[in-house]
Amino acid sequence: MTKRPRYSKEFKDSIIALCQEGRSSKFLAKEFGMASTTVLKWEHGAQKQMIGDTIYTNNDILKRAAVLLAKN
Repeated sequence: MTKRPRYSKEFKDSIIALCQEGRSSKFLAKEFGMASTTVLKWEHGAQKQMIGDTIYTNNDILKRAAVLLAKN
């Protein structure tokens, strides 16, 4: 059985930043020699935020903000 590589937080953050700049996960995976599912997982995880004991995605936060703004 092959050991899975471990990536540093700095490396993960740099890959996520490249995704947010518009580079595709498939391209980044090929360029850095890793699985595209790994890149997708990191990108999706970066879109989640912890508030209290609850995890919200960016979309959840935007929906809640829209409701609050609509009330005013």
